[in-house]
Amino acid sequence: MKNVQIFFVITGLFLFLLPETAFADTIPSRLTTAHDFTTHDQEYEAAIVMDVNTHKILFEKNADELWTAASITKLIGALTFIDRQSAWDAVVSIKEQDEVGGGRLRVDDGATMTIQDLMYSSITGSANNAATALARLSGLGMQGFVQAMNQKAKSLGCTKSIFTDPSGMDVGNTITARELLKIASAAYADERIQKPASTSSYTFKILNTGEAKTIKNTNELLLDPDNGLYVTGGKTGFLYESRNNFVYKVRKSKDDAQSELLIVVLGAYTRFDLFDIAHQLADWSWASYTWDSSLASNLPTPTPTKPTEDPDTTLKSVIINGTLIKTSDSPAVWYVYNQKKYVLLDGVFLDAYFPTTPIITVTKTVAESLADDRPYTFDDGILLKSKSSPVVYYMNNGYLRPIVSASAFERQGFDWDDIYITSQFVLDGYKIGSLVTADSSLNTQLTIR
Repeated sequence: MKNVQIFFVITGLFLFLLPETAFADTIPSRLTTAHDFTTHDQEYEAAIVMDVNTHKILFEKNADELWTAASITKLIGALTFIDRQSAWDAVVSIKEQDEVGGGRLRVDDGATMTIQDLMYSSITGSANNAATALARLSGLGMQGFVQAMNQKAKSLGCTKSIFTDPSGMDVGNTITARELLKIASAAYADERIQKPASTSSYTFKILNTGEAKTIKNTNELLLDPDNGLYVTGGKTGFLYESRNNFVYKVRKSKDDAQSELLIVVLGAYTRFDLFDIAHQLADWSWASYTWDSSLASNLPTPTPTKPTEDPDTTLKSVIINGTLIKTSDSPAVWYVYNQKKYVLLDGVFLDAYFPTTPIITVTKTVAESLADDRPYTFDDGILLKSKSSPVVYYMNNGYLRPIVSASAFERQGFDWDDIYITSQFVLDGYKIGSLVTADSSLNTQLTIR
């Protein structure tokens, strides 16, 4: 939103405050002392950080811009392949026709191995000929496999990303950081991909020669045991056109699933910068947000069950944390967490926090079976205004702080495009705080969007 005129606000209004932040004990909450994320003078094209358990975006930069995917393409290729191939121990061969250049598994034409060995070679070692061999072995033909890759991406909710070959060597493979979250989430949720993506090295034998092969993971954060990270999945990518790309899933420790993150970095200029920025984003997220310790340390993801005589019971069992639901007879949307539902009072919450999260339509019975909790509330640092008023507010510690003028807005370093428009009804649920002037000291700043 541009060129918004802001007027001085008389603060002698009394407004009612919503109850305490509804998700203070369930989703990550931005600390008022947190600073914006900055790197050590390192450049990159795009990045995004998502809390795995709630799907809340903690940071983003250029997350919807298309970028050359490089070898990260292998994740969607792997997902496409495993949809069609279940014989993990089937013996297959690599052919000369699988060679496409770049990093490769160095074996002779006709070398035999298992499907599992090929998958580890593709995901762990990023071998281009292994990824191409998987596509060939799918039985779809190369063109058919690429079409299936794009269909798979669309089924995951990717509307911008395009794939043109299974290895990532073609610069026509393009993704966005936000859509890569969807692909990586699906890939790392399947142990047939997650295990290769979290294995530091893998040794196997070429079956027709007996030669032993050891491949090492291209993810340097996985290889360093002293970096304070517990990596549960990762995939790198590099082309001169894309520079260095990376998507990884990470915890503070093996048992700390509560604050698990999924992080994407695209277009870092050097390999060192790539892993350093990815590490910094994890550290910054854990330092800038709080996860309440009363939560269980390992939030379970329900496993989909077979149809039962009661479809409503089945549907309820697969509604995982972070799901958005609605019923067919009402426009209301709820956020679901731990079998409780939190109403989103306005579409602005979808725009601000769930821009790509699908909304599932459920029966009234399912919706009513989930306990009602308090309304979803705004994070500190967001800029808000109503449709009917020119006043822009800065959310701070649960209070709406009116910004006194356009010059104060700009002096504080705010961006007109970062203002979210909501209904006056939603704003009326908060108390008015002190004015924001050009000289006000603000501890909380906007997440880059």
